[in-house]
Amino acid sequence: MLTPEGRARREAQDERIKKRIEGFRVEQRELLDELAAAGVSLEIVNDLPNWPSSDYVHTLPILARHLHRPYSQGTLASLARSMGMKEAAPYWDELVTLYRQQPEKSDPDVSDFGMGLAVAISASVPPSRLDELVELIKTPGLPNRVLLLGPIQRRRSRNRKYAELIEELRHDPVFSREIQRWKGMRRKSH
Repeated sequence: MLTPEGRARREAQDERIKKRIEGFRVEQRELLDELAAAGVSLEIVNDLPNWPSSDYVHTLPILARHLHRPYSQGTLASLARSMGMKEAAPYWDELVTLYRQQPEKSDPDVSDFGMGLAVAISASVPPSRLDELVELIKTPGLPNRVLLLGPIQRRRSRNRKYAELIEELRHDPVFSREIQRWKGMRRKSH
């Protein structure tokens, strides 16, 4: 049971969330209309990353176009995360360009566009572009680089170059914690 102070904090938080959602609805009106015309009806685009990608893959051109609009970080992060699928490979260069423009650190109280872009880049990287992904992983100052490791992790047992990269990165403080969690990496840490 909440104290009166706890109830007041919860009510204030609920009010902030309600206002934020209303702000998303207002700023996303045109985007939501375009998605609805394509058969994807949402209350706010921030819900889209929770959908199966097969239900909205046909809207990738709409999502990519809207990534360049002056939306809030929350909307941009949701748009980017929504593009986290292999079918977004044709937009990979565009995603990388936007990612390189993001600051390394962001306000922890605000959704992170850089994080959403890292998710999309990792999921959509064409196999022929893995060397470029490695370059991004190794570039200090880019945000959320640890999220780019997925495609390399999946290939490390089949490709010596990627296994060596993982061995190198597991000693880097930016990546070490994540890599140590991977199956097969825990026993190598001693």
